Amino acid sequence: MMSTTSLAAPDPDDGDQGADHPTDRLAKASPGRDKRPDATSTDTSTGTSVPPTTDQPVSAGQRPRSRGLGRGDNPLPPAAEVRWKRGSTQPVRKGVLVSLALFQRATSRELWHLVLPQQRNDRATRDAIGDLEDAGRVRQELRLPDGRKLWTLTAAGRREAAGLLPAGAKLSALRPERDGPGTAFSEHALDVVATAGLLARAGIGYLRAFATEVEHAIPHRRSLFTDLVLRDPGAKVPVLLAEVDRENEGVGTLVEKLTSYRTWCELPAKGESKADFEASLRRSWARTHDLRLWPTVYPPTGHEGLPPVALVLEAGRKRTRPGAKPLTPEQKEEKAKQDHQRLLHRMAEVETASEDIWHAPAYGGDAVHARNYHRALPVVATTLPLLRRFGADGPVWHRFGRRGWHALDQALANPDGDELLRAEQAAADQARQEREQERQKAERERRRPACTRCKAPFSDERWEERERAAWGDDGLCVGCRQAAADRKARETAERERAAAEAAAAEAKRRGSWWRRS
Repeated sequence: MMSTTSLAAPDPDDGDQGADHPTDRLAKASPGRDKRPDATSTDTSTGTSVPPTTDQPVSAGQRPRSRGLGRGDNPLPPAAEVRWKRGSTQPVRKGVLVSLALFQRATSRELWHLVLPQQRNDRATRDAIGDLEDAGRVRQELRLPDGRKLWTLTAAGRREAAGLLPAGAKLSALRPERDGPGTAFSEHALDVVATAGLLARAGIGYLRAFATEVEHAIPHRRSLFTDLVLRDPGAKVPVLLAEVDRENEGVGTLVEKLTSYRTWCELPAKGESKADFEASLRRSWARTHDLRLWPTVYPPTGHEGLPPVALVLEAGRKRTRPGAKPLTPEQKEEKAKQDHQRLLHRMAEVETASEDIWHAPAYGGDAVHARNYHRALPVVATTLPLLRRFGADGPVWHRFGRRGWHALDQALANPDGDELLRAEQAAADQARQEREQERQKAERERRRPACTRCKAPFSDERWEERERAAWGDDGLCVGCRQAAADRKARETAERERAAAEAAAAEAKRRGSWWRRS
């Protein structure tokens, strides 16, 4: 069980880096360059000359065209260009547009963290917001109770942002323009974009790696929508499913969400047969996930088990009554401590109630000191004040089932279960080496020469002897060669015996004639 006093209470919200820059007027169109009398027209209301519009094509005195792009001979004047009075750069303006297209609404602080996470201040982001407001791409929806401005896209800005994102990217809905007390904002949505900005500022993900309200469909159940999804293949944290909670849901609801996550991760991949999928469930360790759905949706986690889920807790804020006195600094500090303790207690309750979801049983007895994480759901938890105070790369993450606080990549690692993964990798390497050896052996047997007489394959020694002999090899195996040598020896002995018998007979014949004479 985690301790609720292992970290100091976070400081209050640090607020923005400064007041937002006010905007005064829209950008002016660049004046026309053509100063000829026939290329200008006179405004009767002011008496000044203005450039010709698209309805007034320029003629060079030649016969007008009867068809084509226009009646004039010269091309139409270019469209008016927007002047960026604050000198913002195009990449920053594009980043602001993409951020608002993905997250719908944000303040300058969140946009700063998402677009320029390495910058020490938000000046460049504020300049881009001001230029985009002048150009009619973004607008201020309202001013938050703490004085910050909430920005959103206009219709023109949303169209431009759609061209900056890849095809099929999910854009947030366009906010309707409302004025007065009817305009409202979602604190939960602001916490989601704040979480994404703090992750990006810590080097965990980047702007286009985030997605919001990602649907995870579960058959015969209500679909699960994830508040924030990080997908960054090859990084230290390649995938993270984040849920932001503002104490507006019960502990049972959070546990039910974690159960739904594991249920979704256990779904079979599309197109897989039931027999093959059930056979994969009987495989050892991480091979159980070979035919599951989640590896086809998210990149490899780099660790044993399912994709991790992060719970980001924030204290719910009560509406301030009209006429109430503002809190003193001492009261704010005391309230922050109380909120911190309450969130830690809520975190401990969720951890206790969801033990069967994140629990990894011991493997091989107590002597092995390893745990089996291949079916356990990795769950890490933190609070938004801790992220703001220490950064998302600091020791602010608590892994359910472990003690203390860790950095995110350390919390997601499985040092007490990596032995299982190493054993599985060693077994896979051994199997791969055996298959390669069998293939090489089969290839060698296919190339093994055979005896030209009995067609029996050569032994390894006989094959090496043949390889050493550049030419003149008889092509016989050891047995046939020995049989040929034995036959040759018998034939030689037979000839020698016959020759000896013939010589003895000749000698006998000659001796008999001498005795008769």
